[in-house]
Amino acid sequence: MMRTSEYIEEVIEESYLLGLSDSEIRANLDQFIETCGRVIRDHVHDKKQMQILAEKLARARALSLIEDHREGEWGETKPAQVPQENLAERVARNKRLILRAIGECDPRLVLLIDQVRFPKHEPVSDPAFLSSISSVGKTRRLIVKIGFLVAILSTLLLAYLILLQNV
Repeated sequence: MMRTSEYIEEVIEESYLLGLSDSEIRANLDQFIETCGRVIRDHVHDKKQMQILAEKLARARALSLIEDHREGEWGETKPAQVPQENLAERVARNKRLILRAIGECDPRLVLLIDQVRFPKHEPVSDPAFLSSISSVGKTRRLIVKIGFLVAILSTLLLAYLILLQNV
């Protein structure tokens, strides 16, 4: 059974893939497989664990092929999909199955694969840029404070005028 977070990740992956052409989707899958293989080769040094991982990956691949075959059988009853949508859906599902199989063997590998796939950007270290950001933030805070002060003074002036009119 698919966890909600896995489903969300698959939907995000599929929506990203839908923006690519068929050849780009295939290249993305090849790059994903290459990344998984590189991380596994770099971090798994135990032959037994490598064999277990290979078996799980083969099982995941077989399962995805079975699902693809079943989709072909149900083709008449399912609404027709554009081939690219079908390819994007299958590739996103295959990626999820591969990551799940790897995670069953060693969850740390999934984190390492994600770090390679989605590198975090280094923070900007340009002092001029950082000082301009902080001066913009100071200016915004000053404008908000002035606006708040004007609103309070307007409210007090309005209350004073109402009191004068009632007296």
